[in-house]
Amino acid sequence: MDRTYVVTGAASGIGAATTRYLRERGGRVITSDLHDADVIGDLTTAEGRAALVEGVTRISGGKIDAIIANAGGGPPETSLQLNFFGAVATLEGLRPLLAGSPGPRAAAVSSIASLRPDAGFIEACLTMDENAALTHARSVVAARLQATPGRTHANPLPDEVQIPLDLYGNAKHALQRWCRRVAVRPEWSGAGIPLNVLALGFFDTPAAAYVLTNPESSAAMARMIPLRGAYPGRPEEAAAILAWCVSPENSQMTGQILFVDGGFECAARGESAW
Repeated sequence: MDRTYVVTGAASGIGAATTRYLRERGGRVITSDLHDADVIGDLTTAEGRAALVEGVTRISGGKIDAIIANAGGGPPETSLQLNFFGAVATLEGLRPLLAGSPGPRAAAVSSIASLRPDAGFIEACLTMDENAALTHARSVVAARLQATPGRTHANPLPDEVQIPLDLYGNAKHALQRWCRRVAVRPEWSGAGIPLNVLALGFFDTPAAAYVLTNPESSAAMARMIPLRGAYPGRPEEAAAILAWCVSPENSQMTGQILFVDGGFECAARGESAW
């Protein structure tokens, strides 16, 4: 496999599993993260995003074959910066390096948390005005903290878990919308670059520890996953699907949001999505 991949958020979890998966099959992987990576950069900042592009360009010699914008999660204070603006900066910043590839591909990692968006928040992101989006996000969080509804049947997780999850989910929903919007544009589809999104359920990674290590929250989530044995997912399972999305074999699919979640999205939305 004579291909060069870039994987962000590669030091742990899904990113680390994807890096291993690709390398075991002969791929060259340029990793990026806050530590233990080929390129060190904080994607919540403009400086870190620039460092990613500079570092990957230098190491790759200006040519790569695939981008996996996996970096995500993080504390609520920087969730929007990382999960939306950092991911978009990764995809757009590295896209020119795909120009010389015979099989350029790109994928972003999202989440089932994206299924409960706040319309105002999403539109603020899609204007690409980071300061305005941050202001809106902070006002939403402040309002929720002042008057939280508590735990309900529709919201089985405690508020200290649900509020950061909702903020994260809004950022991921905006990322999905952005990818759908640009996937068919000349700079992506017109250049022969499929761009897809994997919306993951709960996988056994450090990022999901806040739910998986809480017996009550974990049990609540498990009851919402229809596919027996699928909860929690193994990182290697997500890695295999990501690897296919950015492989030469994926020559037809673009602009799609793939829910890799043990049936959570199917049970939640049923036929209403069609």
